[in-house]
Amino acid sequence: MTVSRSMLAGLAFATLGLAACQQEAAPPADKAAAPETAAPGASGGGVLRDEVIPEAPPAPSAIQTQPGPDGTRFALLKAAVTGDILTVTVNCTSEKNKWVYLKFDEISVIDDTTSQRIGVLRDNADAWMGSPLNGKDRIGLDCSPNGVIWVKFPAPPATSPTVSINLPGVAPFDGVTVAR
Repeated sequence: MTVSRSMLAGLAFATLGLAACQQEAAPPADKAAAPETAAPGASGGGVLRDEVIPEAPPAPSAIQTQPGPDGTRFALLKAAVTGDILTVTVNCTSEKNKWVYLKFDEISVIDDTTSQRIGVLRDNADAWMGSPLNGKDRIGLDCSPNGVIWVKFPAPPATSPTVSINLPGVAPFDGVTVAR
C-alpha cells in the first residue's frame, strides 16, 4: 500500500489538531487546586481559598449509664417506639477483655405507669428479637473496648411516658423517657 504525501500531511494535521484540543480541555495546574471564593467585603483584589473539612458524625450520647458485672459500664443509647414496638439500644464498655452474657428471659422493661413487666419479643419462628445472639436464648457481648446490643419489646401504651429497663447484672435504667 502506497501512502501519498498529502495523506501523511492530512494525518499529521489531524493529530496536531486533536492534541491541541486535548490540551485546551485540561485546566492549568494552578486552576485545578481548591475552589476560590472572593473574600467578603473585598473589592476585587484578594482571593481566599476555603478548605472544606467534613465533620465526623456525632457519637451517640448516653441517656443513662449504669455499672455492670466485672467492671463493665452500660450506656443506654435509645428507647424508642416505632409502630407497636419499643427498641432499646445499649452500649457496653470495658477496659479489660470482658464478655457479658444476658439471657433474654431475664431482660425486661417495666411500664412505670402500670408497673407491668414487659418481656422481649419473639418473631414468628419463636426466635428472640435481639442481637448479637450467642446461642438461641442469650446475647453474648464483647465489651472490650465496646459493644452494642439491641432488644425489641411490645411498646407500652402512649399513656406511659417512661419505662425502667432491666438487664441482668446491670443496675436498672429507671424513669427512661420513651421517644415516640
